[in-house]
This record gives sequence, structure tokens and C-alpha cells, in this order.
Amino acid sequence: MNEFGTKAYSKIMRWLGRFFVALLFGAFLGVWFFLLQRWDELDVTRVYIYFLFFVLYLNIEFRTFRGPDEAAYADYLWVRYLLTYSWWFLMLGSLLEHALIQRATPVLPEAGIGLCAVGVALGFWSRRTMLRELSPRVETWEKMRVVDTGPYAHIRHPSYLANMLLVVGMPLIVNALVSLILSAILVLLFIRRLLWEESVLVDRMPAYAEYMQHTHRLIPGVW
Repeated sequence: MNEFGTKAYSKIMRWLGRFFVALLFGAFLGVWFFLLQRWDELDVTRVYIYFLFFVLYLNIEFRTFRGPDEAAYADYLWVRYLLTYSWWFLMLGSLLEHALIQRATPVLPEAGIGLCAVGVALGFWSRRTMLRELSPRVETWEKMRVVDTGPYAHIRHPSYLANMLLVVGMPLIVNALVSLILSAILVLLFIRRLLWEESVLVDRMPAYAEYMQHTHRLIPGVW
């Protein structure tokens, strides 16, 4: 769920990663079993729309740009893990909440669909721009350069904005209002992540500091 990675995984982090993967797999099976048991009670149209955006989002993430690995990223590896697993628990938790609590709030699902549609469009635009300007994987910092075309001409982190729109919009599609608490946590983690990445980019790419002078992070003209 990020544009940077690291090979500096500690043994403890690897075991924690395996534990959470197993936990997520069990949660995935459990949620699906519960959904199938109550399928006739669900708003199936919303569930199908939810999964459509779910698949589109995964498509964006699996084919996104990856920057150079760097040992310094290991200091912030906990943010990456929290983002990844919190996102999955949000996706599953929203479905579970929909199955448990049937809310009749017609405006919220439409708002959620709108947010997700904008998020998916922005995500694909960002990915296409980044892959056009750079290769899917840049191995060294010497080959990195600032991308300032497409959505990057207006904001510095369009991919993160796309993620934020999706993590807020998807629970709304199925009226999972309690799950919005986890959405808020994810938004804060995304902001923490992008602020840290900016510090790395400024340190490694002097041209990025100049790029920051005429662009905003997430909202054009605001921040």
C-alpha cells in the first residue's frame, strides 16, 4: 500500500507478518461464511458494488510504482504494516457490520459510491502517469526523478488521496458507520506515511524540494 519498500525486515517483523496474514485469512473465511449464512438479508446490490471497487483498488495496488529499497525505511516499517492490515480489516469489518446491522440511510451509500469512483479514477490516473514517466520498478536513487505531470502537477500525493477517498467511501457504500473509526485511523496513517516519504525524497532528491514549492500535498490550494 505504498510507493516505497525495504528489504530490512527483522525476524520478529517477519513472524508478526505471517501471524497477521494467517489472522486475515481466517477472518476472510469467517466473514464470507457469515455473509453466505445471511445472504438473503443483505442489500446484495451494495455488496456487489462494494466488491467492484474492492477489485479495482487491488488492481491499482498490485500494479503500482515501486521505488528504491532503502535500509532507512525499516525505521517506519510499522506504518506500512499498520496500513496494510488495517486496510484489510476495514474491508472485512465493513462487510461484517453490514451483515449484522441493516441501516436505512439512502444518502450515504450514494456518497460512498461517488467518493470511491473519484478515488479509483484518481488512482488509475496516478498509476498511469507514474508508470509512463518511470519504469514500474526503479532500483536506485540515481535513476529516480521528480514526476510533475498529470495529477502530480497539482498535488504531490494523488495516490494517497485516492486511497483516502476509498477507505472513507467503501464503508459508506454498505452503511458501515462504526467502521469509519478505522477509516479515520487509516487516513491519519496515510498522512504520517506521506510526510515521512517527503522527508526521504527531499534528502535523496534535491529537485523534490523545489517541486514542493509550487505544489500542495493533497488538496490544491489548501494543503
